[in-house]
Amino acid sequence: MVVHAIKTNQNINSIIFGPAEFTEKAINSKKKVAVLFFATWAGPCINIRPAFEKLSDEYRSIEFYDVDVDDLDQLADDWGVAVFPTFFFFKDGAHLNDFTFRGGSPQGIMNGIHALQS
Repeated sequence: MVVHAIKTNQNINSIIFGPAEFTEKAINSKKKVAVLFFATWAGPCINIRPAFEKLSDEYRSIEFYDVDVDDLDQLADDWGVAVFPTFFFFKDGAHLNDFTFRGGSPQGIMNGIHALQS
């Protein structure tokens, strides 16, 4: 598998490189986690990136991760990701399913962030 480095804000914790790392960083984590499934070629992903980076600056208690769907297409399929971007939120290892967000609206991301903060 080829992994392409993405120039991103230093406050985004990292790019997820495989299913095991996704499990470790999101599902098995005891932290607050926001995960962005993105495609480098998708306009909405490019447009929402600055908002995601800004949130990583503002909400330091939350770990922010990226998943490149072109590199991890099976992981995207496993999680039902068919729209880019798609955001998942995890709190203490629990997937906050009601706050999964598909699309490029900053308000949708904020709803997930607020759920993590409560």
